[in-house]
Amino acid sequence: MICNIGQYGEDFEAAKKKALGIGASKVFVEDVREEFIKSFVFPAIQFNGIYEDRYQMGTSLARYPIAKRAIDIAKREGAVAVGHGATGKGNDQVRFELSFLALAPHLKCIVPWRDPKFFERFAGRQDLIEFAKASGIPVTQTKKETIFN
Repeated sequence: MICNIGQYGEDFEAAKKKALGIGASKVFVEDVREEFIKSFVFPAIQFNGIYEDRYQMGTSLARYPIAKRAIDIAKREGAVAVGHGATGKGNDQVRFELSFLALAPHLKCIVPWRDPKFFERFAGRQDLIEFAKASGIPVTQTKKETIFN
């Protein structure tokens, strides 16, 4: 699943095509912009939601509507698990997992970055980029970039 929260320059059709091309059986491209803006961005502006007196809270605010949509799809599809790819270096893993737990405590949460076997093989995103390139999975990132397309 990939969500459109209003991010700039994202090619959702290319992401869908790529996912299907590397083995996904289904891909859900979800537009959550309206919910994100009305239920999260506007209230954050109203209460001056700034982190450490200088950062807007866009990324952290976006995680709940993304998690909610993932749970909605999981329930609709009869899934037994949900997952995320947030690394162990930041708070996104907590944001996703607590949202998943609150919305669907019966679903298992798959977290590759905390699986010891996964982490032994892929210590960081650069390792994943190298694996993808060696496996014929198209990536556009360079060593300086850390965000997957």
